[in-house]
Formats: sequence, C-alpha cells, structure tokens
Amino acid sequence: MTRKYSTTSVATTLAATISSSAVTISVAAGTGSALMGGVSLAAGNVDQFLVALDVDTQNEEIVAVTAISGDTLTVVRAQAGSSNISHTAGASVKHVFTGDDATFFTAGVATADAAIPKSLVTTKGDIIVATASATPARLGAGVNGYVLKANSSTATGLEWATAAVAVDDPYPTSFMLMGA
Repeated sequence: MTRKYSTTSVATTLAATISSSAVTISVAAGTGSALMGGVSLAAGNVDQFLVALDVDTQNEEIVAVTAISGDTLTVVRAQAGSSNISHTAGASVKHVFTGDDATFFTAGVATADAAIPKSLVTTKGDIIVATASATPARLGAGVNGYVLKANSSTATGLEWATAAVAVDDPYPTSFMLMGA
C-alpha cells in the first residue's frame, strides 16, 4: 500500500458522530478533497492517507483514509498505536505525519538500497553477474560472434570467448565440396 502525503491539506471537522466501529466518516460539506490537499487515492484500496480525529486531545485517533467519495471517507481505524473510539460531530480531522509513516519510509529506503541500481548497467547488452554472494557486478556485452562461457578463474565466473565452431555458418569449410 502506498502512503500519500500533502503539504497543502486543510483541516476539517466530522459532519456527524461516529461509533468506534465505523469504517466511513463524513466530514464538513465541501472539505473532503481539501483534506487531501489535492492528493488523489488510487481505486482498489492501494493508497492511504493518515488523518487524526480529535487532534491533540485525549481522544485522538489516527485513521488511514483509503477512499474518498465527496465528503465521505473510507477509513481503517486505530492506526499508529491509537485505539478505536467514538468521536462526536464537530471533532477535528487533520492530515498528520506519524512515527508509523517515518518507519514506513525508512523500510522503503532500506528496500530500495538493497535493490540493484539501474546505473550498474551502462551499455546495451550488459549483463548483471555476481562476483561473490550478494555482490552484483556488470559484465559488458561481448563482441559479435562471441559466446558467453563459464570461467571460474575470472572475477565473475564468466567470460566472452570465440565460438569453437562458427554457429552462423551452416557449411563449415571442412565439409565443402570442391568442384571438378
């Protein structure tokens, strides 16, 4: 699930009281999209946007907004260590950045850092090889007509070499018939 953030979101209020088990909430008329600061959520519950209900009070609850339809938000309750509780009409609703967001971001950076960077390959035909466990390297494209073969004495364990028999010549010279 992708987390969405906005620096231009606008705080709003609940339009009606919600129970501790409600999975949709209504905000003040005309403020549903402003709450998201123009950030849109993809259909299918793949994006989320965190908001706090009853911000900075003993009743604060963090919820993940997963869909917006006008001023009605579909939410997943009790996020970031908060608890499901009832909230009264007029309670504040505000986009927040939580410690869970920071953890989510840090985990994403760690995943990206562990990925093989696309800058490793620099030329058409490059191959990604390993020089040791978890140590990717680049093997440049070979010369036309060469084949890739195993060679345990090289750093990558591979090398480009001439083919033993030309693979694109259907009539090797040793089989040619000479005319009389």
